[in-house]
Amino acid sequence: KIFTWKQPIPCSSYLIALAVGDLESRDISDRCRVWSEPSMVEAVRFEFDQTETFLKVAEDLAGPYRWTRYDVLCLPPSFPFGGMENPCLTFVTPTLLAGDKSLADVVAHEIAHSWTGNLVTNATWTHFWLNEGWTRWFELTI
Repeated sequence: KIFTWKQPIPCSSYLIALAVGDLESRDISDRCRVWSEPSMVEAVRFEFDQTETFLKVAEDLAGPYRWTRYDVLCLPPSFPFGGMENPCLTFVTPTLLAGDKSLADVVAHEIAHSWTGNLVTNATWTHFWLNEGWTRWFELTI
């Protein structure tokens, strides 16, 4: 099989990611979906079913979401971070699956990066802290 992918919106090279595996998905909305291993997909959908709501609030605050889709991929336990805001497909760790949505705000943080870090980013790694600083403020506002 050949897959072709085109990214019409410029983005930093550190934001490009690829995921391959035995994955299933569940829709949250027309533009949001969750992905995970089949045994976890319903738990992932439950935990992150507020994703569209977070996205709409962020748009009300910062303007239209430019990346079209916002999907969340729950990776196997070896993923060492809470989340990574790759455009169109945020990676999250299964340690966020608390069963009560208490850690779903990590997705709000990664959504915030869609504006503060993905569309506008630092020129060098010296100022990378600005991405996280503005994003943390935006996440708390969402």
